[in-house]
Amino acid sequence: MRRSSIRLVLGLTVAAATLGMVAEGAQAKRRRRLNPRLARAPLYLSSFLQDGRTDVRRNEQLVFKFTALLRTGSLENRTVQIAAVTPSGVRPARGALRAKGTKVFFDPTRTQRNFDESRKKNSTVTDKDNPTGFEAFQDYTILLPAAPELNTLQNKRRDPLRQEFTSNFRTNGTYDDPVAGQPQFIGDFGTGKLGFDPPRSGSTGLVDEDAIVVFEFSEPIDINTLDPSSSVTVERIAIGEPVPGFIRLDPLDGSGRRFQFVPSLGFGSDEVNSSGWDIVVRLTTSVKDLAGNPLKRPVEFPVFRTRFVPGKPSSSILSEGFDDQTRQDPLSILEGAEWDTLEEGFLLGGVPTTFPNVDVQYTTASTGTAIVRTRVAEPLVAEAVPASGGGGCATVPQGSRTQMLYIPADIGAEAAVVGVGWGPSSNALFAATYPDIELRLGHTSVATLGSDWDANVNLGSPLLVYQGDYHVPQALDIFPGGVDMGYWDWPTFTSVFEYNGFNNFVFDAKAPGGNNCQILRVGFVPAGVTFANRRAVSRNAESPTADFGLGADKVIYDIRLKKRRRTTRATSNFIELASDNPVLAAPILSPPGQSGGVDVLLELDGAHGKSDPFNPGGFIADASTATGWTSDATKIDGHRFVRFRVTMVANLTTNQTARVSSIQVPYQF
Repeated sequence: MRRSSIRLVLGLTVAAATLGMVAEGAQAKRRRRLNPRLARAPLYLSSFLQDGRTDVRRNEQLVFKFTALLRTGSLENRTVQIAAVTPSGVRPARGALRAKGTKVFFDPTRTQRNFDESRKKNSTVTDKDNPTGFEAFQDYTILLPAAPELNTLQNKRRDPLRQEFTSNFRTNGTYDDPVAGQPQFIGDFGTGKLGFDPPRSGSTGLVDEDAIVVFEFSEPIDINTLDPSSSVTVERIAIGEPVPGFIRLDPLDGSGRRFQFVPSLGFGSDEVNSSGWDIVVRLTTSVKDLAGNPLKRPVEFPVFRTRFVPGKPSSSILSEGFDDQTRQDPLSILEGAEWDTLEEGFLLGGVPTTFPNVDVQYTTASTGTAIVRTRVAEPLVAEAVPASGGGGCATVPQGSRTQMLYIPADIGAEAAVVGVGWGPSSNALFAATYPDIELRLGHTSVATLGSDWDANVNLGSPLLVYQGDYHVPQALDIFPGGVDMGYWDWPTFTSVFEYNGFNNFVFDAKAPGGNNCQILRVGFVPAGVTFANRRAVSRNAESPTADFGLGADKVIYDIRLKKRRRTTRATSNFIELASDNPVLAAPILSPPGQSGGVDVLLELDGAHGKSDPFNPGGFIADASTATGWTSDATKIDGHRFVRFRVTMVANLTTNQTARVSSIQVPYQF
């Protein structure tokens, strides 16, 4: 009995201690009570953690803090607006909003639907569906509307946000590590094995000749590190030759963990032996996660055999890894490309360069023709004669539209036109405001402007480089003395125009009437002297045609063009393929995409061969048979010699440039 009593006492003691620990733990986990006054407090934004930053990481969560508890039902993409600023306008950012207490969070690594689904009871949604988050080196704007707008954030009492908030930030190219440690290959749905689509045969174990190979990792992987020429190799063992193909995200999975290797021309068949190929696949530690951590260990997978398909030839590949300059046309250096020089094994685009301003002044230039100075008001006209009056102002209530034509000798070398100025002004310049003007730039082959606006820009479509208000300060506010001191900037462009260097150029300004007029200094040639009409005007901004003074005075505005070179090109020499009559597939560029608003265009040029006078029995490219540059690889079919050209367009805002690790051109023979 004594032993039982002791046991009972000990049991009660342990139970009491356990209950105490549970109670203490429950107390420790009890939710913190918020001050009830926060439910009634006026709603203002107290802080935005990313306000004005230029180093926001791509998967960084945005955090907004407020002065009151938020009504979660008021949180939506109209009450918290986050948008990327692009040349064509703003574009809503992908991400998920959530409110907690007095804070709002925006997670760029998942969509709102993905987040909402993940919170449902017994949800199977675990992976985020936008792991790469924000775009790299991208500018974003923030807008939180306030009363009297209808759609605003609200506090618990449904009182709206009291003060509008606007902000901006810019991302960089880095990530917080979404999963600590190094990534691992886990296999198709965690099996540890390669996957195939369609699946390999259960009876024979063979893989279809055109099957897709599937990789799956333990965490999101940077697709730019999956290079089919180096970090991911798929090889025919018998001949030691790679299978040309490209890497893509699994289109049915947004987790960033599953990828596919797609053979460009299939695996082909060993037609000599009437069999498929034995294939080995390897991954190196150059494969990295989003934070730059390398694959924990390299992987070489068990060999698999493909199905034999009669009449299905194997393919070969022209591969360039930029690890030396043996294939580089020297022209690449002159055009700004860096091929294995600044960074070993990479092709780099040139950094944007700024040109001196190009000032076109027909009023002062010595052209060999007598030019007389005069003044005109278009396109910046007054809706009504202002109180200041005089100086040539007239009532033009419907505004004005003007096109001006300039020739290559005016503009100079090929480059991006990033800004335009007008003037120098006359001495009749007043402060003025013009609502909703539109500026367009375009190429044309015409030498004389007519009344048809569209026909005056006949090479491609004119580019809208600005639309919005234009506020012109008084001369004394920006120039000492106020007159004839320089050029006046039109508004800052939202898009830049790539001038091609050899066509004529049209500047098109459409402006409603303002609250004052602006007198521009122009030059014109007196009647009887041959001079092309390079000005078209309408005293109605919305008129479908030019209809005012066309041809009456052949004038040209003084104009200042601001230019920056952002395009560089890398060109290879002609390379001989191992076939007299090849069939080519689309080239494979690694990495598959560029971040930070950088563009890359890959083109091919094919040629037949001719005898090499310095190598009896050998052949060299016959440039006279060249196809010309094309992005359509099928147009190069049947040409034994091929060369490539990479055109790289840098980001003028962030100065980001292109970075290419390899190019592969698949072909059958």
